[in-house]
Amino acid sequence: MISSHLPRLAAVVAVAAIAIAGCGSPTPGAAAVLGDTRISETALTKQVQAVLTAQGKGLDTADAALTSQTLDRMMKSELVDILAVQAGVEITQAQIDAQLLDYDAQAGSRAEVERIFLEQGIAPSQITGIIVLNLQANALGLQLAPNADAEAQGQAVVKAITVLSELLETEVSPRYGTWDAATLQVGAAPDDLSSPQAE
Repeated sequence: MISSHLPRLAAVVAVAAIAIAGCGSPTPGAAAVLGDTRISETALTKQVQAVLTAQGKGLDTADAALTSQTLDRMMKSELVDILAVQAGVEITQAQIDAQLLDYDAQAGSRAEVERIFLEQGIAPSQITGIIVLNLQANALGLQLAPNADAEAQGQAVVKAITVLSELLETEVSPRYGTWDAATLQVGAAPDDLSSPQAE
């Protein structure tokens, strides 16, 4: 079973979470805005639909939790990528391939790896992006706190991402939720917004 090993990946993704207090409304058509970078509603929808397709569900399936989780991950990826560029961190294809092979060995097959990721709301086509995010976060941790343990390095990355997100005045569209500084995740949409229709 890979279940005892892959949670490290999930933990690293969680470590890369961002804590900001969103205010105002992002640019129309944008699910989120990070400085000059926009995450469009179209891009978010495509990411969500990739997961729904992999799960064998209809593309019009309403899944607010999956949408929120996907947007959260996309924003983390953008912010960590910006930090990685600033720090000169470059992830090679060889590193990605090595990580995939490691997961294959732990799980017993690529199909099992994909199944486990899909349970976490990550489509097979999105696994590489998650691996890049984790490798970047690990490399940043080593740079920010070279003599510290993994936990302290993770905390250093969280702090750096939080500072960056505040500098960029990161915002998320209210229709997709709000930033929860306590849990470092996208929270529920404001109560004053109309509730989406339940199917």
